[in-house]
Amino acid sequence: MNFRKLLAGLLLSAFTLGVSAAEPDAKKPATEKPEPKKPAPRSETGGKAKPRGQAERTCALTITWWEEPALAEGESLELGVQGDNGVTPIAPSSMSPSGTVLYEGPAAVAIVRKGTMPDPSGKPGAKPIETWFPFVNFNLGPDDREALAILFSVDGTRKVLTRTFNINTENFPFGGFHVYNFSKTKLLCSMGGKVFYAEPGKRTPSPVVMTQREVVNFFLGITDADGAQKLIFRAPLILNEKIRRLYFVVENPDAEPESRFTTRTMLQHVAGHRTIESMRGQDAPKPAEVEETVAKPPSKKTEGTGDVPPKPKAQ
Repeated sequence: MNFRKLLAGLLLSAFTLGVSAAEPDAKKPATEKPEPKKPAPRSETGGKAKPRGQAERTCALTITWWEEPALAEGESLELGVQGDNGVTPIAPSSMSPSGTVLYEGPAAVAIVRKGTMPDPSGKPGAKPIETWFPFVNFNLGPDDREALAILFSVDGTRKVLTRTFNINTENFPFGGFHVYNFSKTKLLCSMGGKVFYAEPGKRTPSPVVMTQREVVNFFLGITDADGAQKLIFRAPLILNEKIRRLYFVVENPDAEPESRFTTRTMLQHVAGHRTIESMRGQDAPKPAEVEETVAKPPSKKTEGTGDVPPKPKAQ
């Protein structure tokens, strides 16, 4: 074989390999491109919202004032609860367990107040912008699926204190009656003939849980230093299985003996009860709401009695 022909063959083989390696990717089989990821939803404050179910705490949260704070003329107080998905506006009234909101967020709940701040653009004549400012914080426990938070406004200051209560129905059922002793004195309680003690600074459930509407005699007393028992409050209470009551006892050591202790009551009717499931629309239908598939025999109740309305009389 001629040496020149051999050299030409080698050069041709090398050129062919180089061309095949340099072929564009377009000649390769097409592969599917992944769809671009959608941006995560953002909260009103600009942070990324967490998917539902991943919050540190999920709770049916009720917030109320012990006493609504006095505001200066022209001053307003717009509050909200900061959660993972933004701010939920609230309008708490005094000693009213209404306005329950679905809270999904950190264990440290942040209540915020609406206000204004200068436009960050710094442009001359720019109007102030509305935003939320920190107001007060409180903590939820790991078992708080339903919680009550009471706000206390400190007289003469802008300081606000809070007390929180677990009000899960298994701990505080409807028909229940709890005594919260804000005083420093041990209280002797009697309800429906059953005696129990309310320790200072603690919440104590009554052993009586109502299963029907009933008038119950309620007594509060203290034990003097000499061991004598002294009655400080008594009243007949109309209780039933559809209402739960939180009964507060406050002591003013500087007041006259007859007005040393005062009481306040907060009650909630089952009709105004909101849960995590009800606010998410996940409530299971009640038996009365399920359609009957079997025809019932006609009622044997007489006219004008029970739940059957009386028939109209002929004119």
